[in-house]
Amino acid sequence: MTTPQSQTGSQTAAIYVVQREAPDAAYVAHAVAALRALAGHLVIVAEEDDLNKVLELGADQVLSFGKQPGSAISGYRIGLSALRKISGDWHHIILTGSHVFGPVHPYEQALDTLENAGADLFSCYWHAHALDPRLNAVEAPDSIPYLDFAVLGPRIISRPEFWSFWEKARPSPDYWADFQTIQIGFANWCEAAGLTTVYPFSETAMETVDPRQFETHRIVAKGGPVLPVSVFALDPVMHDLNATYLRRAMDELRQIAPRLYEHVIAYIVPRTKPRDFCMISDQYSVLSTQADLPEKSTWGFGRVAVFIHAFYANMMPQFWELIERLPCQADLFISTASPEDKAHIEAFLNDHGWPETARDVREVEANRGRDMSSLFITFRDVILEDRYEVALRLHSKRTPQVSRQVGESFKDHLFENLVANPGYVRNLLDMLESEPDIGLVIPPVIHIGFGTLGHSWFNNRAPLQDLAKKMDLDVAFDDFTPVTAYGTMYWFRTDALKKMFEWEWKWEEYNPEPNHIDGGLAHVQERLIGYCIQDKGYRTVSVMTPENAARNYAKLEYKLQLLAGHMASGNIYLQQQQMQAMAATGKMRLYRWLQNTYGAALRRFPGSRRILRPVARRIQALFGTGNPDQGRG
Repeated sequence: MTTPQSQTGSQTAAIYVVQREAPDAAYVAHAVAALRALAGHLVIVAEEDDLNKVLELGADQVLSFGKQPGSAISGYRIGLSALRKISGDWHHIILTGSHVFGPVHPYEQALDTLENAGADLFSCYWHAHALDPRLNAVEAPDSIPYLDFAVLGPRIISRPEFWSFWEKARPSPDYWADFQTIQIGFANWCEAAGLTTVYPFSETAMETVDPRQFETHRIVAKGGPVLPVSVFALDPVMHDLNATYLRRAMDELRQIAPRLYEHVIAYIVPRTKPRDFCMISDQYSVLSTQADLPEKSTWGFGRVAVFIHAFYANMMPQFWELIERLPCQADLFISTASPEDKAHIEAFLNDHGWPETARDVREVEANRGRDMSSLFITFRDVILEDRYEVALRLHSKRTPQVSRQVGESFKDHLFENLVANPGYVRNLLDMLESEPDIGLVIPPVIHIGFGTLGHSWFNNRAPLQDLAKKMDLDVAFDDFTPVTAYGTMYWFRTDALKKMFEWEWKWEEYNPEPNHIDGGLAHVQERLIGYCIQDKGYRTVSVMTPENAARNYAKLEYKLQLLAGHMASGNIYLQQQQMQAMAATGKMRLYRWLQNTYGAALRRFPGSRRILRPVARRIQALFGTGNPDQGRG
């Protein structure tokens, strides 16, 4: 399929390859627009089913992969073949595609770098031949130029051997095979022909085998034109083993290319498991309790809505301590369980001088769903009126299934990490103001006193997946510990969580008291919050005070060392593979089946917990896996 060819006579042509995952992604249109402004002739190669979508991008030629593999290398070959048939005196040919985000820095800089260096090939980064043991027997230059974003100069384009090389190339569906045969083959041909390659930074600036995966922060900071999509799909354990600083790359990208940053977040967040994304891009912040701007009292998002469920109305003095820590203009929305408690709360607010025009105290319609129903049903109208951009959720937290000390520690964990003091809250609000893609701010996952880590799905995964399907959530689900607001206190951007308020929850869908169980709607919603944020394309960030960060790290480090000390190796990647093999054993499959059966029985017959829990505890003891209710917030 071909659109009318450009008659501009420009000496620059560009080939952009759109792979199946991203034909209508905003970042693709962003990159193509930048190329269109630079190139006199633009060729786009895409899958047959996606041609109508990419036609809207305004290329001079739109070509199909046909029966060839839908890879970048295959697309380059198709595009080059098309350019060869066009009468054009090409001075430069740009090769790139949807496998990278760009432009990080203006594409024009790549052409300038090529010209100023008098080189023949511009490459965005390289693969270090000598550092890769897989290539010990492979002949290749010391630095193998990647073709993720490349500019071919006139001395390459003018050689018949160049066109012959690509005509004879036979791309495969296997990326590594194409790298060894075609990309390395092209690098060898350039070197043998005496053609030179230039990069946007010195070859001594990077020290790893694959800087595009392991040194992305340097690529962005030092002038690289693109950021590879693949770094976001890399196993989080590999990020750890190679000490990747993806957060630094993202923070730098936000500053130098804010529009591209928005497109990256919008594309990556819904497609990546939240736990993986939070790990690889370090979505955690330790906020000082001393304000960076101590006199600041207004923020661009305006007044903040503070939603409090005071089921225990006698906690109002404790809530008042938290309210007084808010340095911003705020309106209070308080729910409670009875007319008497409502009157008590209103009298309390009168006594403390909180104006009636800045508060709304409501009695819930039913004693079901606790803090969940009191927000998503009782105050549904407030959010849907779009009166507020930012909100805070608090409630009178009790955790009766654990000791009082553990429960109080959990409550401290929530209150302190969300509203430690006015200076801390100022810094938190500054973060929300400067980073509008943050949709949810939460304390880190609770693990002190609780067996949450690795087990926090409990019996909630199956009902959550069913509900997510009904709500049309198109997201990647975490394997073990969802990223969400455990304890259900959090700051949120109202647009990010709107789907939770738009859904018409019913009081009767919640378990009647006291059967507040895992698998019931309230516990499912607790985990659903994070996925609604993800589906909307917003980030979730965990925040801590310095004191809480130290406390959490100390406990985590000890527990990890305790586990690692019983493993054969300190290499977490190898241990992960071994643990996955153990999880596939017959004993573990039986345990998982029993666990799922227990959860399904409770969901169907909530009142059966009193009878089934002793049986579950005996099974837990038999398998050595602990208390079935421990760690459930």
